[in-house]
Amino acid sequence: MKIVIVGAGAVGFNLAKQLSKEGHDISVVERDLELVRRISEKLDVFVVSGSASSPTVLEEAGIKSADLVLAVTNSDEINMVVCILSHNYGVKTKIARIRNPEFSGDLEVLHQKGFHIDHVVNPETITINSILNIIGTPGAIYVADFTEGDILLRGFSVPADAPIVGKKLSELKEVEVSDSFLIVAIQRSEEMVIPTGETKLMPHDNIFVLVAKGALPYFLPMVNRRADEVEKVILYGVNRASLELAKKLEDQKVGVTIIEPDREKTQQAATVLDKTIVLQGSALDIDLLKEASVDIADFFVAMSENEQSNILSSLLAKRLGTKKAIVLTVDPAFVPIINSLGMDIVINPRLITVGSILQHIRRGRTLSVVKFQNSEAEAMELIAEENSKIVNKPLKDISFPHGSILGAVVRNGMMQIPTGSTIVYPGESVIVFALPNAIEKVQSLFGFKKN
Repeated sequence: MKIVIVGAGAVGFNLAKQLSKEGHDISVVERDLELVRRISEKLDVFVVSGSASSPTVLEEAGIKSADLVLAVTNSDEINMVVCILSHNYGVKTKIARIRNPEFSGDLEVLHQKGFHIDHVVNPETITINSILNIIGTPGAIYVADFTEGDILLRGFSVPADAPIVGKKLSELKEVEVSDSFLIVAIQRSEEMVIPTGETKLMPHDNIFVLVAKGALPYFLPMVNRRADEVEKVILYGVNRASLELAKKLEDQKVGVTIIEPDREKTQQAATVLDKTIVLQGSALDIDLLKEASVDIADFFVAMSENEQSNILSSLLAKRLGTKKAIVLTVDPAFVPIINSLGMDIVINPRLITVGSILQHIRRGRTLSVVKFQNSEAEAMELIAEENSKIVNKPLKDISFPHGSILGAVVRNGMMQIPTGSTIVYPGESVIVFALPNAIEKVQSLFGFKKN
């Protein structure tokens, strides 16, 4: 497939890296010379330097023969213009990153107004939902939902006193709800592995679990002895995302305090938020944090535009007694560094955005793609095509790629944990976890057979 990516920031770079690895013909348009140099040095893709709103530049990038355009610059307006121009060049599919909720909330409006955008991805909406899911799942360090809403992917750091510590995965089959969850991956130190029945769970493992929504309350005590209700959240930084998050937390009857150094922004927050306590000052001010009752906060969420302040304020909040800290970082390279500092949860909206875009590109019918922030592993929700290799035979007779695991089959709206005798039928959706070297092989199992 010929794909033109407009914007070589973190989203564009990671998309170009992943899609070129999958064999697509990639062109990238970027006006920032430093980003042009970086992507030219690191990736084997065609790069055009210039403004994406210029038809000449787009033509140089191969827009006339493109099957797909991904407009992922930091500007909503430029992304919209690119989609309009792409439509005029006859490009079949246009995907845009749009932050403004007035546009991203209603795709029909974009068509009616002549913007010709086929899929909109809003990083802020995805980020807010991720934070709400983490806050709503005691002990979780990672959350993702699938199109089949009754199946959840949740990540947990296993405490030393957790009931499952020291047990082999095969021993967990004795648990009453074991047919409603499956541990599909374990991150131990820096390594992500797919476990077997003989794998023993160790203290401080990060485990990733596929679990039926209804079974989640029964699974949580296995990794988290105490599941306290969230009563207080402190947010650092006033922006569109933090204000929306505060409103949603207010609706859930959670006590919210928001800290912001800028006077004008604090006044804005006080105007739009009904029940939130708004404090002006630095989140690095110990006295201000104490005034915010940081010592009894269930979560401290650092959402400012200042990366360093987010990291330092979160570390300080943890030292002063906050139970868990969530740090937002726009630079994917910061994720492993922040994790190494012992932070509870790190969220990178740009990597989440990449996963949301990939689901519209992958071969076969891909319902959703979840990218893991600490590795290039993925969880994919796929539809089994009628003529694909995966259907109409027991799984034990299928050569499943090393480094992958079929975690769940959705049958009649219900999650089923597969066994060797399980048969996947055409039209059923399945969820597969795959390490980087297995992703393309997994996709081939679910696509059409070559004649």
